[in-house]
Amino acid sequence: RGHELVEQLDAHRVFVDLAHISRPAFWEAVETHDPSLPLIVTHTGVCGVRDHWRNLDDAQLQAIASSGGTIGVMFHQGFLARRGGPKNADMVIEHMEHIIATVGEGHVSIGTDYDGFITPPADLRDGQGYLTLVERMLARGWTEKAIRGALGENALSSLGRLRPSQQSS
Repeated sequence: RGHELVEQLDAHRVFVDLAHISRPAFWEAVETHDPSLPLIVTHTGVCGVRDHWRNLDDAQLQAIASSGGTIGVMFHQGFLARRGGPKNADMVIEHMEHIIATVGEGHVSIGTDYDGFITPPADLRDGQGYLTLVERMLARGWTEKAIRGALGENALSSLGRLRPSQQSS
């Protein structure tokens, strides 16, 4: 049934979001997915910073990026915080920077997962946290292009590949 669902989503040009999927099922979905369409992961962390069953490894990051998709970094400390690491917004930035180092700045997004069931760092508990993230990105030397991409342009770019605008004549 999973294969059929991926095929149906592709046929209707609906994002195949690979958040909340096991590694074996991730690879089955990638294999079934139309390679001309972008895959996304709306909210996750990365194993390159914190090895956790819920986070993506570098091969998974490559699969999403090679499809033209984006990876959203969530704000849940339980998946992001590493021993001896930052306890604030920098933990999110670390995960984002690993994605950039692994697959490029065009594939990183914010994927907060503000649904009431996460525990974000104290400085990311509300909408003001976006300002904090931008301040931290600037302090770490991020370019305006990389910041704009992470704040939404990368997700919009993936959406544009999924649903290209129709030219009227």
